[in-house]
Amino acid sequence: MRTIPGLRNLVLAAAAAVVATAGAVVVLSQPEDTTRKITGTADSAPGLAWSTSAAGFGRAGAEFRDPRAGTEFETYGTGFVDGGDTLVTVLGVPDDGYLRDPVLVGIDADTGAKRWQTPAADLTGCGSTPVDGQVVCFSSDRAFVGYDLTTGDATRTPTKWFPFAIATLDDRVYVAEGDVESDDVRVHAGTLADPDAYWSRAFDMGTSWEELPFDALDVSHGQGVFTLGADIAGFDLASGKPTWTTTQRGYSDAGATSGALLVRPRTEWGGHEITGSDLIDRTGRTIATSNSTVTQTLSIDLPTDDTVPVLLGDSGYDRRTGSLLWTSSDLISAPRETDATTGTAVAIFSDVALLQDTDAHTTTGLDLRTGHRLWRTDTTRLGMILGWDGHTVVLSDYTGLWAIAPRTGAISWDIPFLAVNTDAEALTGFGQLAAHGRGHYTYASARTIIGLRPLKH
Repeated sequence: MRTIPGLRNLVLAAAAAVVATAGAVVVLSQPEDTTRKITGTADSAPGLAWSTSAAGFGRAGAEFRDPRAGTEFETYGTGFVDGGDTLVTVLGVPDDGYLRDPVLVGIDADTGAKRWQTPAADLTGCGSTPVDGQVVCFSSDRAFVGYDLTTGDATRTPTKWFPFAIATLDDRVYVAEGDVESDDVRVHAGTLADPDAYWSRAFDMGTSWEELPFDALDVSHGQGVFTLGADIAGFDLASGKPTWTTTQRGYSDAGATSGALLVRPRTEWGGHEITGSDLIDRTGRTIATSNSTVTQTLSIDLPTDDTVPVLLGDSGYDRRTGSLLWTSSDLISAPRETDATTGTAVAIFSDVALLQDTDAHTTTGLDLRTGHRLWRTDTTRLGMILGWDGHTVVLSDYTGLWAIAPRTGAISWDIPFLAVNTDAEALTGFGQLAAHGRGHYTYASARTIIGLRPLKH
């Protein structure tokens, strides 16, 4: 019975979105050659270029879902794979924990028009970026499947492996396969047609199928990081050579960060209380240690380069040497009614960290090079940070989207969902956003995907 890892992957990958139902076929509801000003928004706000809905034809109840989570099960996670000219999303009908009759849909990123639609049942997961013009997935019937960005045509590569994780980067597909409960696992790098074309490596590590993380393979931070339960291994992306191993204890998760670094929290033996954190470099060497009892959980980690300090506990450290550079109390939230403390950092953009203190109801911008506070605002509207275009950071809550300047905290624009569509269930918060340039975005919710563009004044 090999469906358990797929279930675990999908449940963990689910985004926290409660969504309504819709129809089945993607239809264009905004003229494809116009960008209109959204009523009531500032002149600096992008306009609505197009709006694509899953409503109107045949299959009542269909919704958009994230291909990266596969199609075997319902995850509530809305999203798409950004293929440049084409956005690829899943359309299916949520049905008692499953997705009924799922298809992949290719949407024109410039107009919102449907380019193609292809059956896509039993996908366990897909890579986050296309490889050689294809979205690459793996299925529960032991095959790798590539979907052409232009046509939607599917190419299958059968395998004798039992894949349980996939990651894509540049021209390579990385796959983890084997039996995790027997510590009999391997990682391969190759292509859709030849999944082990570049290298194959065995790893003596494992976990239970129920504890398999959805992000077991990470290749996006300058090295490979393979995580199974308490076991973590680093590997060279080009050769697959294992570079280090370590373990994590308790209920805290180690996290890869830019510059081929790993932040590993330390816990007391019961596993519930954090006692500090270590910073591990690409060789497995611990280059910094913090005794701070807080950890920072970043949803987006985009420092300019390795000259920008890395956050460890309540301090900033040099990414290259591990030297302590500064300490800031702004990185700690300490609720008055408890003794517990938590980290406040939620995202890094260039050399600024955005901090959200849900207890104090504040948002703060912190200069990562100096540790000095740039600004702070009191607000009950904290929101989920979705991304940035190199100039402004976009956030979302259940009422709409808004953008702030990371170095000043000033609100650049605010777009209420009801100003885009008067149907309160058409656009919902906590979806996925892709930035294609300054003021040029795509935002996906369960029932509607919209394209935003700068207005011509």
